[in-house]
Amino acid sequence: MDDIKNNILDKAKERLDRFGFKKTTMDEISRDCKISKKTIYEHFKDKEDLFTCLITRECHETVEIIFSQVCEIADPLERLIHLIRNAISYFNEDIFVTRILKNDDALFSAFLSRKYHTLIDQEIISRIAEIINEGKQQGIFREVDEKVIAYAGIKLFQSFSYMQTGQFLADQDKQGYYTDVLIDFIVHALVKK
Repeated sequence: MDDIKNNILDKAKERLDRFGFKKTTMDEISRDCKISKKTIYEHFKDKEDLFTCLITRECHETVEIIFSQVCEIADPLERLIHLIRNAISYFNEDIFVTRILKNDDALFSAFLSRKYHTLIDQEIISRIAEIINEGKQQGIFREVDEKVIAYAGIKLFQSFSYMQTGQFLADQDKQGYYTDVLIDFIVHALVKK
């Protein structure tokens, strides 16, 4: 991605994070970037396209950060456990991508963010399925459909992190306990007996 496009995305990220999708205009982004609107439209067809590119970039960076923290761990089970712990910790931080995922309606248009939940989910599911498949090949994990298990695992992870569907997550002091319960559940579902 070229420097101008990245600069536009960086400035749009700052404005979108502060004011949300609906209240952000291309004129404001143009002023923030100190470039013409015409230059922005040479890179993005409209505000939705700009937002699409921004979310795509941010999601890919997030996935890379989370998975890079565990790539050196050889044992698939340990890698999966560390992945869950690191991801829950990361998604509990107050950063741009987690604010998008946690609060679709307040900051951003709901029809856009649902699309990007799917985008990041698919990439993460694919990578988790690879770890599960590796564990199956090494005889650590039992025979399961790794894509289905990865999908179920990501949905469980979401409910324990940025989608926080239960009241119990309001107490952040208990987050470690809930993380341990989630890991225990997933490990017992996968590991051969």
